[in-house]
Amino acid sequence: MSPRKRRINFGRWQLERERSQLPDDTLPPRNNSAVTAGDVAEVLLKRLGLNERLWEQSLLEEWVALVGAPVARRARPGSIQRKVLTVYVNNATWLNELARYGKADLLQKLQARFGADHIADLRFQPDPDLQPPRNR
Repeated sequence: MSPRKRRINFGRWQLERERSQLPDDTLPPRNNSAVTAGDVAEVLLKRLGLNERLWEQSLLEEWVALVGAPVARRARPGSIQRKVLTVYVNNATWLNELARYGKADLLQKLQARFGADHIADLRFQPDPDLQPPRNR
């Protein structure tokens, strides 16, 4: 049994395009092409600017598996600015060890998973959430 071909009402398409606030260069779907939900989600994430947040979320979820449990207990990923990932470390000894001896290995693991176009370098800093409040 062959699929039924459906004709697209172009006027209806224009109305839906205007309601959805799609750009003018958006064309109506073709009858012979099937679009998967993954394709739609990918385009939608890019248009909304959420694709960057998506890989950052997977970085948080996969942190323990990527860096190992001993490092993950003492360090956590922070912000990413200009392809530089800030890693917050909970004490000065581990900060020194990671900065001197663990940086290259850690960067290699992260770039293998997410690519050098997302993470170009690492910066280690004391964890601001663990700093004692200053008395004024």
